[in-house]
Amino acid sequence: MITLMIGRKLLLLNHMGENHIHNVAETFILEILDFDKIKHSIIKNGKKLGHATIWIILRTYLISSNFINRKTKELIGKIKNKFNKHNHIDGLEEKKEVSKYIKIISEYRQKIRHIKHKIKEEEGIE
Repeated sequence: MITLMIGRKLLLLNHMGENHIHNVAETFILEILDFDKIKHSIIKNGKKLGHATIWIILRTYLISSNFINRKTKELIGKIKNKFNKHNHIDGLEEKKEVSKYIKIISEYRQKIRHIKHKIKEEEGIE
């Protein structure tokens, strides 16, 4: 069907002069192409393409950010381990002595906890 239409138009072009060839070619193109359908299909496919593009961008962003976070944590862990090993080897690690004030407070808190526990046992609470 389409070949017959194209063949008929080509025969008309051969019989007409060159002045009319341009006009006939324009009408031929307008008959074949329906611009409303083309516009609709471009918009429809454009929306699909936009949706797919956004999907790909978001997926790539999430995967790459997860990868970067994992590798960063691994690298920080390795650096900490090497730093700690380096400190242990060189003997730079020093034990800090706890101040007397903090010792007194911690002993006081332990005594209070012990007394509370005894009272709860005697009264049958808990």
